[in-house]
Amino acid sequence: MSLVLSLCLSALGQAPAPVESVSSFPPRSAFEERKALHVPEGFEIQLVAAEPAIQKPMNIAFDDKGRLWVTGTVEYPYPAKDGTKPRDTVKILEDFQPDGRAGKITTFADGLNIPIGIMPLPESTGALVYSIPTIDRLSDTTGDGRADQRATLYRKYGHQDTHGMTGSFSWGFDGWIYACHGFSNTSQVGGSDEKSIQMASGNIYRMKLDGSHAEYFTHGQVNPFGLTFDPLGNLYSSDCHSRPIYQLLRGAYYPSFGKPDDGLGFGPEMMTHDHGSTAIDGATYYAANQFPPAYRDTLFTGNVVTNRINHDRVEYHGSSPKAIEQPDFLWSEDNWFRPVDIELGPDGALYVADFYNRIIGHYEVPLTHPGRDHNHGRIWRIVYRGPKKENEVATTRGDWTKATNDELIADLGHPNLVVRTKAANQLSARKSEDLDSQLTALVASDTDLWRKVHALWVLQRRGQLDDSTLNQATADPARELRIHAMRVLAERPSLADALSKRARESLTDQDAMVKRSAAEALGRHPDFANVRPLLALRQSAPSEDTHLIHVVRMALRDQFLVASAWEALTSESLSERDARDLADIAPGVPTAESAKYLVNHLERYAEPDGTQVRYMHHVARYGSEDSVRAMLALIRGRSESSPAQLAALLKAVLQGTQERGATLPAEGQEMALKLTRRLVDSSKKNEALLGIELVKSFKLNELRETLESRVQDAKSEVPLRIEAMTALVAMAPEKTLTLLGQVLGDSSEPFELRDKAAGALSLINQAGSTESLLLVLPTAPERLQATIATGLAARKSGAEALLKAIAEGKASARLLQETQVALRLGSHDIDGVKERVATLLKDLPAADARLRGLVKQRHNGFGSSPRDAVRGAAVFEKNCVACHQIGGKGQRIGPQLDGIGTRGIDRLLEDILDPNRNVDQAFRVTNVAQSNGQLVSGLLLKEEGEILVFADAQGKEVRVPKESVEERTTSQLSPMPANLADLITEPEFYDLIAYLLQQKETSAKPNTEGGTIKEGSR
Repeated sequence: MSLVLSLCLSALGQAPAPVESVSSFPPRSAFEERKALHVPEGFEIQLVAAEPAIQKPMNIAFDDKGRLWVTGTVEYPYPAKDGTKPRDTVKILEDFQPDGRAGKITTFADGLNIPIGIMPLPESTGALVYSIPTIDRLSDTTGDGRADQRATLYRKYGHQDTHGMTGSFSWGFDGWIYACHGFSNTSQVGGSDEKSIQMASGNIYRMKLDGSHAEYFTHGQVNPFGLTFDPLGNLYSSDCHSRPIYQLLRGAYYPSFGKPDDGLGFGPEMMTHDHGSTAIDGATYYAANQFPPAYRDTLFTGNVVTNRINHDRVEYHGSSPKAIEQPDFLWSEDNWFRPVDIELGPDGALYVADFYNRIIGHYEVPLTHPGRDHNHGRIWRIVYRGPKKENEVATTRGDWTKATNDELIADLGHPNLVVRTKAANQLSARKSEDLDSQLTALVASDTDLWRKVHALWVLQRRGQLDDSTLNQATADPARELRIHAMRVLAERPSLADALSKRARESLTDQDAMVKRSAAEALGRHPDFANVRPLLALRQSAPSEDTHLIHVVRMALRDQFLVASAWEALTSESLSERDARDLADIAPGVPTAESAKYLVNHLERYAEPDGTQVRYMHHVARYGSEDSVRAMLALIRGRSESSPAQLAALLKAVLQGTQERGATLPAEGQEMALKLTRRLVDSSKKNEALLGIELVKSFKLNELRETLESRVQDAKSEVPLRIEAMTALVAMAPEKTLTLLGQVLGDSSEPFELRDKAAGALSLINQAGSTESLLLVLPTAPERLQATIATGLAARKSGAEALLKAIAEGKASARLLQETQVALRLGSHDIDGVKERVATLLKDLPAADARLRGLVKQRHNGFGSSPRDAVRGAAVFEKNCVACHQIGGKGQRIGPQLDGIGTRGIDRLLEDILDPNRNVDQAFRVTNVAQSNGQLVSGLLLKEEGEILVFADAQGKEVRVPKESVEERTTSQLSPMPANLADLITEPEFYDLIAYLLQQKETSAKPNTEGGTIKEGSR
């Protein structure tokens, strides 16, 4: 799905030159690269380390001795094979010179396997390190600077996709280690308590330093890589393919490819721009004072596609942040620059891990591409050298492990959050009775705000924070301390009545972030007494404070995870607004009690159609059969509703029932039959299409003859005939063989209809389907032959028959060069298949030569033919929006294609004409063989109870009961049609390319050094 995965490019008004997946320039020395890196006036970029002293860096982190640890690789993207010693390392950099260079570099550990994550331990004698497939504690017990002990703390992490493993380890105020779990992998992770969590693709989780426990923090995102905290304790992530930065809300769900939310919808965004790329990493919040004020309390992210470091200012609306795009902080003339991690140092400088590589990332080209670099890597330091006021820069010590308690307490008030965190980590681990009383006194009376905040957390981590001190902190005049006091409450295993009362009272605090933090704390401690105050906050929260509203909704939801809360609700007098707000959170509670509440609600109050669909689906999924009948009665009573509205409600009830593993009551089937018959017979195309869809969804065999007549009616529109044919196959594939064979063999039928018939036949696992395909193969036009060959190659028996037919001269051997045919043939255990194929292809030009010829032909045709981007937008809307999104329009089964035009015409042609060239593991076709003989191929989106949900090549949803699945495999194919150029006319193809090429910024923008970067500069 190369087009789906193409990366978007535009940056604050300036369009970079079309990005090269593989740089055409040779590597520069570190000295020469330094001259190509540009930062704003007053800043200086310094080289800290480079190859061969370090490997390709991935994650960097400072320890409590002021040393910089770096994980490095030469293995990436392939893990070392079993039996082969891995060559990757963790190194320690220290003795930094005035020019930023590390005077000493020590290899702490070697023999590691793509070790992305790193977190030095507070005692600085070891670190937590992720190395495939576990997180281990590596320790130096002899003091020689090398690890001599290795203990596994957390296992076992998936590594099918090595650019989406776990990393970005970050200290929280609470003493937990927060981490990303990345793209396409599935991991069952647990600590010594044996309470594991299962993470699939993007997630944020946290773990105890001692290896005892790991737990979710948020769910979803696509491929997060980069975490950072701000001084208020908010956690931010950088993510590929959704939004570059999120301020994460604990427990929230975030968008991913096809994954569902938790019933409450996805967590809110803070950023609506993309910085011209979907490959963003290494988010860092600048909480220090070495940089000038304009750069403080802002966010920096690495952009490996555009070779830049992006910059955003944070603007608050209540408790909700909004990222305001700023000019890029760093831009590079060297397109090997790949900033994969950015860290704030204790000195206030920014440190940048540069994965220096001629290739952008992981799937832009095949993993085996010889251009991948394994030897170069740099670490840069960015420091401000411009005018400073003396009181604006705080000095810092070099070694916190040797600092006295008083020195560490002083550092709790340091302007740099990194310094404060190191002091807090040291104090949390020290044994001293006097220290507890000293810290308690600080929280009560100290005038330094941050010293009070961190003292509060240190006491909590030490288990010495008494309720009286915490209660006092919740009422402190400083909003910052009140916010953190609420966050501490969320960490407590239980709350005394006085603290619960304070949390409820804080829901009316004058500060929105205090309210939000209080709501989160109450969500962690369910109590029916919390419901009324939370409802009041929900109803008073301004609509623009999206983060507050979502937290309150989650907190309300959490009160009702206990069944007794629904029972207690019956004695309450609820206003209509109360009832609606509780109904809103009920779909987030997967219980029969929540379904019962929604039944009563829908019987009493009218709701918008979309809301009714959401509620009825939940009732059918979790409610009783009587609840389902109540929903059907409500639908029956909606005589004023349009057929489309009734169909949506009926489908919601059907799908929820199926997901529960049950069947729809007879009255539901009768209602569906009556409505569907009306729609199928409609003269309106849209209504007829909807009716056909309902026949398929409800498997209404009573209308089978009607659909067969539609397929055979040459006067009927082709889209209607195709949908009718598809529905017939889904209902009873074995009964459709004859009809499909007739359509396929009739040369007078439209090509599109015959093509769909061939595809449908290939998905029926019966001998008759193979015979029908073979019968038409010799006389079919080339485009249709390709579809037939692809279908035959899907099964071993068909593949054998295809090879035999080609050998007998019944079809061209060129069919074996079709990517999908070749991949499918190779997936079967056929004796001598490689040799047989080679013999048949002996006198033909190579497939890649054919592809190059096609690309060249279309390139020349595009240059010499008239084309219209407006018409191209219509082509895109007709053929692509089911899977792709541009400008917020379309579906995001795959990532959006905004900015795709900057890839240039040659790359666009390659992506469209050969989508199987390099398929991301997350976008490979899943094949399912069902007990009824039907095969389903598509992108597996999610599992809803007892139902598997796929997207087919047209982006349409296909639902398969788990109980019907006999075999499930994943292929190397992309769901994107490989023959799009055949499915649309050549003029339409050129119009589409013209439209896609327009998807980029074309204006110039001022660069960070006062000049202007023009389009095409590098």
